[in-house]
Amino acid sequence: MRVNIDRIQRHVEAIGRFTSTPGNGSTRPSYSPEFRDAYDYMTQKAQALGLQVRIDAVGNLRLRLPGPDDAVPAVFIGSHLDTVIHGGQFDGVLGVVCGLEVIQVLVESAFPHACPIEVISFVEEEGISFRCPLLGSKVVTGQLAIEDLEVLRTDSGESFLDRAKAYGVDPAFVIQDRIEPAKVRAMLELHIEQGAVLESEGLSVGVVDRIAGSENYRVGVTGRANHAGTTPMKLRNDALCAAAEMICAVEDVADSSMSEQTVATVGRILCSPNAANVIAGHVEFSIDIRDVHEDKITCAATAILDRIEAIAEHRGVVCEIALTAKSSPQELAGHIADRIALVAQSLDVPHRRMHSGALHDTAMMGRIADAGMIFVPSRLGISHSPDEWTDYADIEKGANVLLRVVADLAAAKSIMPAPGGQS
Repeated sequence: MRVNIDRIQRHVEAIGRFTSTPGNGSTRPSYSPEFRDAYDYMTQKAQALGLQVRIDAVGNLRLRLPGPDDAVPAVFIGSHLDTVIHGGQFDGVLGVVCGLEVIQVLVESAFPHACPIEVISFVEEEGISFRCPLLGSKVVTGQLAIEDLEVLRTDSGESFLDRAKAYGVDPAFVIQDRIEPAKVRAMLELHIEQGAVLESEGLSVGVVDRIAGSENYRVGVTGRANHAGTTPMKLRNDALCAAAEMICAVEDVADSSMSEQTVATVGRILCSPNAANVIAGHVEFSIDIRDVHEDKITCAATAILDRIEAIAEHRGVVCEIALTAKSSPQELAGHIADRIALVAQSLDVPHRRMHSGALHDTAMMGRIADAGMIFVPSRLGISHSPDEWTDYADIEKGANVLLRVVADLAAAKSIMPAPGGQS
């Protein structure tokens, strides 16, 4: 059995056309008209294969191939179809499309699967609208309850519940859509690397064994707005200058960390009144801290926040810090990673073990079940950009590894020797 790479490419390009910024990347926020178009496209393709299709209470799209006994734990394949603003055409989309392709190959081959196989496209993976990344996977794994969803708002104040209901789903019923651990045989996700390791080493597949966690903060700095020409430098409480020093401290702490995996980023900043001839009175900025080890995140966060508070005191500004999101690192199932590596080796696909610095829904699924991830290279390591690109030759190799792993996990009898030679 082999995947049809031309079919995969057609799906990726078709979904890429569902964007509110044509010619300038993929912009497809959750619940947007373009997001609905992508769901409709996948639904049409799934129904043509005879799959069961439903959208759950928060908007996760679920495409299910029943097994001989549908009560048997299923193999899940998933990723996401939402994007950042001006994002790329492969991020998330590739995992959903390749999941559908795996099922299509198995159906066309009349493969004797012993359990259900389900493709799931998680809603709001990027978290750009409600500042809650991995929302869909957190909900179905029981890590977000309705009470957590009720407080989510966009920057303009629109509630998550209102947006979801306007789309046609009702989060009040989230508890009915939770995926119980006993119902999952395994979870698999194929994704672009979003880094340059695989390309730099000339490899086609990454076998992910750990996914980084993160802590996200919102920092508000309040000084005193005043006239830019009449206020002496020594009499200023400049919120923007204070914030600039704080932002440099974020970079400095991460750069001097004892852990090579620690990264910290300020990617968003708002300044008020944002006028050329007025000293800034208030600045708000984000902080994103990541590492594959929980204690390293805690250490970096403590050092960064201490530096920020010291700068605020020195400069005579008021500083408010709020934790806006937190996700713990997740170690993936060793036997799944071993099996992915074994399949890659059997197919003569050059590969390596690696960590993921980006967050993925598989980390949430890994909280409740055995999970694994397959990376394919990103050209120049670029992602979340219109310039994002992965060669289809590499996609084909990664998708064939995914196909063989899913087939093995779903088979009545293993078609591959178990890792370590065990049955």
